[in-house]
Amino acid sequence: MKKITIFFFVLCLMLQIAYAETEIFSGTLMTDTDKVIDGATFVFKYDENSQKAFVQTPATALIVDNGACKSSNVFRICINRANFSHRNITTYANYYEIDATIYKLTGSLNASSKAKLSSLLQGESTELTVTISNPTDFEITNINLNYDLSPFYVIEAKGCELDYRLMEWKGSLQPKYDKACTATIIAEKEGKYSLKGNLSYFNGFETEKKTTDILAITVLPKQLKLNKSIDKSIEVKKPFYLNISLRNINPSEDINSAATITLPGHVSLIKDIPSFEKNAKVLKHGLTLKPNASIYYSLYMEKLSEGAEPINMRFAYSIKGISDVIENSTFVDIIRAQEPAQEAELPEPTAEENTSNETAANLTAANEVQIPQPAENKTTEASLEAGNKTEEQVTVIDAQEQKPSIRNILLVIATSLIAFTIIILAVFRTRKKKKENEEFASKIREKLEAPSDDQNKPKDF
Repeated sequence: MKKITIFFFVLCLMLQIAYAETEIFSGTLMTDTDKVIDGATFVFKYDENSQKAFVQTPATALIVDNGACKSSNVFRICINRANFSHRNITTYANYYEIDATIYKLTGSLNASSKAKLSSLLQGESTELTVTISNPTDFEITNINLNYDLSPFYVIEAKGCELDYRLMEWKGSLQPKYDKACTATIIAEKEGKYSLKGNLSYFNGFETEKKTTDILAITVLPKQLKLNKSIDKSIEVKKPFYLNISLRNINPSEDINSAATITLPGHVSLIKDIPSFEKNAKVLKHGLTLKPNASIYYSLYMEKLSEGAEPINMRFAYSIKGISDVIENSTFVDIIRAQEPAQEAELPEPTAEENTSNETAANLTAANEVQIPQPAENKTTEASLEAGNKTEEQVTVIDAQEQKPSIRNILLVIATSLIAFTIIILAVFRTRKKKKENEEFASKIREKLEAPSDDQNKPKDF
């Protein structure tokens, strides 16, 4: 007897798993009366002698014992009790009040997702799997799965179609069957992400829509953290310090790093660092940082002259077989504003030029050329963008003075030549006019000095 009880208990559990039930009605209703439930019409009849109810459902008819339940492919009907209500004196029909519970049995899908790694380094990959299960006894059709994998980069997908970063599948599932879609994803940007998909299907009665469970994945920041500091006031022939620290912030993995520091030509290293390999202006050092370990460098240097080249730093490292690079540049020079270009000076006119006639003045005005003024000086400012996103220090970049452009020089020369030509023309014109005036005056004097005809005649006494 005990074994039979256990068998029926297991059978009941299996039946609950096999069907997806949705209760659509619970209460009392009258026999031989249409009862509209969830948009469908049900009619109950009851036979008191056999203690059975005859139920006409929208799909099929069921005979259910009082105090029992019975299922069709679409509905499950439970008769809790049946009581006599009244008798129609005209038709002699008896009416009963039925306490019933009605369930709609539909196909239902379960969708779950999981990843082998829930925490990823930038550039690290993992395998993600989405599984659709049909635990019911119904075939589920018109299944449509859309699973967005943004912002991860997707290498490949198996079992589903891949449209850039969207994994898709359409089809149907037989009872007790599963469908798995697998994708290999690579972490790109630091942050915490929640992945989920959209699922729709026909459950045998209507189209049902739901979302899959949420899969949480964390992308860690760069595991090699760079910090640096430099003296604020740096002068020529005055030593200064550049301090650098590297830290492995990963709690369980080693970091192999290769540091390269390149000094500009106008900066000299005063004191060598034994751990660095020095080749001219290039310093190199390889090291392994244990989890949560740090290393510090202090470079004692001197600026030999003014310059525009920065101190370049490059830290190539690998962790868990993943390679990355941190690059940084530090400038040590100060911005200087460009000095304004001097205006071209024209030679002052001579006395002969000042006595030029109106024609020469008009000629000068007609050919006058305006000398362009020097462009307004602009000071270039640049901010140093650290290669490591965790680097908080920013150094202001100083720009060199800009040399006068060739175009401005040519313009000044051309203007001077035009002005000189105008002056020469004015001088020649003035001299020509003076010569003409002198010739005219000479002719007048000759006429005045010549004797008249009256003077040659004899005088009368």
